[in-house]
Amino acid sequence: MNTMKTYELNQEDLKKDGRIILYQRPRDDGSTNPFWWMRISVPNSTGYFRATTKEKNKTEAKRTALNKYEELYMRVLNGSELNATTFKTLYEGWKNEYPKIAGGNRNPANIKITIDRLGKYPFEFFVKVKKNISVEKISAQMINQYWDWRRENSYRPTGEKFVPSPNTLRKEATLLGGLFRYAKQKEYLKDIPEIPRPSGEKNRRPTFTLREYRTLTRKMTDWVKSGRGTRVYRDRFVLQQYVLVLANIGARVGEIRGLKWEHLRTIDVGKDQSAEESEGQRLVAYLSGKTGERESIFNEGSEEYIKRLFDFRKEELGEPPPLDSLVFCHKNGTPIGSMKKGWNSLMSHAGLERGTMGGRRTIYSLRHFYATQRLQDEVSPYLLAKQMGTSIKMLESHYGQVVNTLVAREITKTSTQVRKKSKDGSYPFMNV
Repeated sequence: MNTMKTYELNQEDLKKDGRIILYQRPRDDGSTNPFWWMRISVPNSTGYFRATTKEKNKTEAKRTALNKYEELYMRVLNGSELNATTFKTLYEGWKNEYPKIAGGNRNPANIKITIDRLGKYPFEFFVKVKKNISVEKISAQMINQYWDWRRENSYRPTGEKFVPSPNTLRKEATLLGGLFRYAKQKEYLKDIPEIPRPSGEKNRRPTFTLREYRTLTRKMTDWVKSGRGTRVYRDRFVLQQYVLVLANIGARVGEIRGLKWEHLRTIDVGKDQSAEESEGQRLVAYLSGKTGERESIFNEGSEEYIKRLFDFRKEELGEPPPLDSLVFCHKNGTPIGSMKKGWNSLMSHAGLERGTMGGRRTIYSLRHFYATQRLQDEVSPYLLAKQMGTSIKMLESHYGQVVNTLVAREITKTSTQVRKKSKDGSYPFMNV
């Protein structure tokens, strides 16, 4: 007896090769279920994929089946199993069953919090960043990649970037463990992958030591020179000034990206109480970003980087750039969407891809470098917070040890103590 034909009613071979079979299923009472199902096989794979098309209309069911075949064909072509369960499918199934798994006595609000936690950053990484990867391909190494990505791509509801605490990441590790145990129970996985638990040390924002920054500026000069006469020279030159500016003003990447020539001005800083002559002028930038509008002051000497860009742009255009044009732009004046590719190339050239705690350095690391150096140079945390467009709480959260040491020193010193200054009044990390 052919049970296949009994189980699959009204079969139609869509490709006439047995690869896509559309059919309906019998009901227990002998009638036919109006919904159409699909049975699909793909070259170079074993077994069948079966699922409902969720369609009663045969034409729509055919379209669904053909689209699914293309999806499965590409999945197998890329090395996955025909019936491999994707992270999205795993999450959706777990999401529906988790209230039962958690038990009837669990607070519904807490159940929702748990579901939302896995449905936010883990879902975005494994589904969007990793192209809805099959759960069988998730390894300890990939989970470590997730921790790095999570630290660099976390945002508060206000849009402000932040680094999640080690405790937050450890909670996510526990939740991922539960998700993978569910996957094994459902036979989506043979073995549960090892889940490395993030340590507290890795929460430190990747930045540069002063020695590393000097290495960066030296290597960066060579990197730019090596591109002279090629099509990458302009991009490298602009990125070089971009790096130097960010390290000397502490602004956010987006704030500098929108900087225009008309947003720049100079101010006279006057005399220091212990100086006989004026300390000269400083360049000031009007910035607009996530936390509103403010003016930030460039470190002494860094106006040279802006001047380089002005002269470069003037030669490129044959005349001074318009005041309402962007400081950092493509040759045609349009905004530079991202410098990530150039930055990664520079970090590789300089051998500085990762910080001392293993985190991958991003352009944002320059803001952290600025903050750390200014705090170590005994700048008031309150003034620094205003300069950087952030809060004291944020400084304490990410640079707590430096802030606390500075505050302790400030509140215990007497009027007879004199603050240390560099002999030439400049900042050591400016000498590049």
